[in-house]
Parts: sequence; C-alpha cells; structure tokens
Amino acid sequence: MKMDFFRKRSFKYGSYSVVMTVVVIAVIVMVNVILGFSGISKRLRFDITRNKMFSISQQSIDMVKSLDRDVEIFILSSESSYSNIMVKEVVNQYVVHGNGRVIGPRYVDLDKDPTFISKNFDPDQVKGINTGDIVVRSGKNMRVLNNQDFMEVSYDYYGGAQVTGLKVEQAFTSAIRSVTAEKTATVYFVSGHGEYKSDELSQLKTTLTLNNYNVETLTLTSPVPGEVDVLFFPSPTSDLLGSELENLLAFLERGGDAVFLFDVQSTIQQLPNFNDAFSRYSLQLNYDLVNEFSQANYLKENWMIRPMVYMTDVTKHLNPDQLFIYLPMSRSIGLLSENKQNLEISPLFGTTDNSTSVDLNTGAQRFGPFLLGALSELEIGLNNHSRIALVGNCTFITDDYISELGDNGSRYIVSILNWMQERTDEVLVPAKSLERPPLNMTQQSRVLVFFLLTAVIPLVIIGTGLFVWIRRKNL
Repeated sequence: MKMDFFRKRSFKYGSYSVVMTVVVIAVIVMVNVILGFSGISKRLRFDITRNKMFSISQQSIDMVKSLDRDVEIFILSSESSYSNIMVKEVVNQYVVHGNGRVIGPRYVDLDKDPTFISKNFDPDQVKGINTGDIVVRSGKNMRVLNNQDFMEVSYDYYGGAQVTGLKVEQAFTSAIRSVTAEKTATVYFVSGHGEYKSDELSQLKTTLTLNNYNVETLTLTSPVPGEVDVLFFPSPTSDLLGSELENLLAFLERGGDAVFLFDVQSTIQQLPNFNDAFSRYSLQLNYDLVNEFSQANYLKENWMIRPMVYMTDVTKHLNPDQLFIYLPMSRSIGLLSENKQNLEISPLFGTTDNSTSVDLNTGAQRFGPFLLGALSELEIGLNNHSRIALVGNCTFITDDYISELGDNGSRYIVSILNWMQERTDEVLVPAKSLERPPLNMTQQSRVLVFFLLTAVIPLVIIGTGLFVWIRRKNL
C-alpha cells in the first residue's frame, strides 16, 4: 500500500511542486542576498523613466571618469530624513562611475553635530549654508547646492510659479567641474546704459553659474580690471561715453572678449560709439526691425523669428533642430566691406530670402536675407586674440521669455562663452523636462484599443484559465 501511494501520480506531481517551490525560494533568497551588497545594488539600476530622470548622461560619466582629484559630497541631513530620492540616485551614479574619485554621499545630522558647518565649511558663518543643503568639495574649493538649484521654474501670466524641469544632473556636474577646475572664468555684466536689470536675467545667470562661470557686474566709468574675462552687454539703450569707449577698447585690445546683445530700440537715438567699437571687427549694428515671411521660420507673428543657425565653433556641438530658439523683434547686423587679414568673421543667426527689414529712422525697406548674429575674432600680436559676439536681440534670454518659450537661448550663450574661453571639453547638460506629451490617437486607433482592452485580452485570459483547468482536471 505504501509503495502504491508513492507511485501515485498525485504524489509525483505534489513532490515536483514542493521541490520547485523550494528551488524558487532558494533562488529568490540568493538573489536578494547578492543584491543586498551595496556595491552591486548601486550598479544594478534600471531607469525606465521617459527622460532618464534617475540617470546621468554619457557626458557626465566621461567627465567624472576623467577626474584626477578627489571630490567629496556631503548631504547636511540625516539619511532617514532626506527625502529627495532623485538626488540620492543621481549622486550614487557619480560615485559608481567616479573610479573612487567621488566620495560619498556622507550624511551629516546637524542636530547631533551642530558645529559641523563652522568646523568644516564656514568658520566665519558668512556663506549661508543650511540644513538640507549639499556641499560638493575638492581640496579647498567647494560649491553649495540646495533644492532651488535642482528645479527649472517657469512663471505664468499672473506670476504663478510652476516646476517644468529638473536640473539635478546639471547642478552636480557643474559643481564637480567647478571645484576641480584650475580657474573659474568670470563674466561681468555691464550696466550704466539702460541694460536689463539683474532680476530680469536671473535664469540666465543661474545657467552661467551652473556651467562654471562666476557672474559679477561693473561699469565702464573706470578701466576694466585685469581679472575680467568677458564683458556682457544685455541690451544697452544708450550709447557709450567717450571715456567708456576708451576703456572698452583698451580691454579688447589686450585680448578681452565681449558679448553684445541689442534689442530693437524704442527711441531714435543712434549708438555711434558702440558701432565704432564694432567696426574694429568689421561689424555694424543696424537700426531696423526684421520680419520673416517663411512659414517655417516664424512663430505666429512675422517678427517672432526662428532663425537659421549657421555651423560655427559655437554651434557645432548643438543641434538646432532640437535646440531651436525664437528671436522676437530683432534688428539686423551688417558686415563692413573692408577685409582684414587678421580678422575672421562667422555668421551665427540669419533669416531666409523671404524676409524684410524696415529702417526705423527713414522707413526704407530692404529685402533679405539678413544676419541677426555674428562672431568675430581679431588677432592681436602673437598667440593672442580678441573675440566678440554681436546679436540683434536680447529678449530671448530674459526671464519672461524663458518662462514662455524655454531656455535654449541660454545654451547658445554658454556655448559662445565656451568658445571665447576656449573650453573644448565643456559639458552642456539640459534640464530634464517634466512635461507629459499627450497620446495622440486617431478614431480608428481608439476603437481598436478599446476592443483590445475590453474584449480580446479578457477573452484570452479566460480561455487560458479554462484550458489549464481542463488539463489539470483530466490528469
């Protein structure tokens, strides 16, 4: 009888089920034990988000692999109370790919160690480091990040703020590059001629800081200091004084670089001193308004121009089809006829043949194409040069514009500065959008999906269940 029991088919299938259950449980336990090791668990990550929110780009990976000095990351919070999962995951990616050069993250509970900041980062307590901040440090250099640095914010018509993107990777890549750089270039925003105010360009300045540029302001009432790397003119509306022109030319003649962005003027005032400086680079700022009539090159209005982007050292790493910009109410840039052997001019932005410009003084109309932006490099002696960028628009980098149409313009500005500073290994990391594109379906596709979800799939599941039940019943 006992032998008959062991020979029963039910016993065989039952034994088989028990063995398989034990094997499956054992495999699950082993996998969990293996994945429990921190070194393995940090490396085995599958980011299935659309924009790879929890991953870093190949550019950042290459950058962190090339580090030749240690970088420490401190999160000023207890690990249990720090709730930003994305920051945790992204920091782990830097640690994993850093070949031992990126150390951390080290969590510091300031309630248990209230003097940690003053002892390690800020003995004079003037840097405003707070609980929840993140400190990236290499040697004596450090950069402090907070939650505002990780968010891209846009504002609606009524001033309401909305988070439209995340800049976690951008912030950490910039911080690591900043603290490991031999020198950080400084961009000085010039004031005194009706330029945009700082609070109108805050997003651009944040982008420059995140791309390893210091941002300061100055006037041209006195000679430009020697530590100035680039002068930035955000839409002057009045001309340079004679002494200011002298100070500007002295800066350029010693190899200084400058970015000039001009909007269409609302007055008839000319800017002869600015044009005097531009003439040294065979460029001229025209007093006109450009309209584009090629439908693919404007948005809603003819003056909201989507310019053609020319291939230059500035744009060769940018994709104009993805990083397109609009230049609202632009003026044209003229090329002077004189040829100079020590001068190289490159077009940056332009219009199509199907465009016009109206002279705001005389009303005279001209027909395109027109140049809306240009680069010019002037050789000065041996192994020295001065570079300028002249663009007939500045609105495209203002906070109001960026909140409506995005910050692609800032990417071009950063690339211009990188060209001027001869940064060939810069990492341009865009923000990761939080927008969810709608699922566009035809009426036929909707009907097909409806029947697939409500009829076909349920019938397949029911049929499979009946098949398995009948098979088991007949065993």
